[in-house]
Amino acid sequence: MVRVTSAEVNWLKETWVRQWQRPPDDQEIRGLVTDYLKEKLLAHEARELGLDENDTVVRRRLAQKMEFLVQDTARLAEPGEDQLRQVYAAHPDNYTTPVHISFDQIYFKSEAGANQGLKKLQTSGTDDVGDPTLLEREYIRTDEQTVTSLFGPKFAERVFTLESGPWQGPIESGYGFHLVRISERVPAEPRPFEEVRSQVVNQWHRSQQAKIQAQFFSELLKKYDIIVDESVKPLMGPLGTMEMARR
Repeated sequence: MVRVTSAEVNWLKETWVRQWQRPPDDQEIRGLVTDYLKEKLLAHEARELGLDENDTVVRRRLAQKMEFLVQDTARLAEPGEDQLRQVYAAHPDNYTTPVHISFDQIYFKSEAGANQGLKKLQTSGTDDVGDPTLLEREYIRTDEQTVTSLFGPKFAERVFTLESGPWQGPIESGYGFHLVRISERVPAEPRPFEEVRSQVVNQWHRSQQAKIQAQFFSELLKKYDIIVDESVKPLMGPLGTMEMARR
């Protein structure tokens, strides 16, 4: 039996309004219902003929719809204040300000030039060294992400291990080589709960979704017998572990 309900017709109308920003007229409604009925008839007949079997697109689409249903179930619940405080306390590293540093840099085209420049800085004290560049000489209270975007990840990682004090290097970047002097280091600090509350809520929801998905798949494994070749079992990952524990 193929049935078209008034609720489905209302859904067709709402979909039309969202797309065209106006309600459909009588002729357009009849066209929508006719097309929808054709679609349901074709889908029903395709299932009767087994055309949905061994179809990657259909399988993935159905799996995706089930995932959406599971996620929607997780979204129905809302955390209490105590639960949020527990999440906040359990993951302090997620809610801290990043380390910031202030530093000076001198650019050189070659590593040899940077080494010569470092010797000159150490012996004469003058900082009149380096090659021309459009890079800034001084950077104030900059986090690692910003330094990475300017100089590259390897440079940033190295610079953030340096202690305050004299000129150090050479340190390679995407441009060339640099001498660096750290003038200030501002450590990471915890951010107040009120400031990061929305982030804590998001993390709680992600955690709940993961738990509900795990429970859902656990129930599916109980509901269905999973039969795989012995050579495939090591490739099944977490679901394979759950299946073995069930038996």
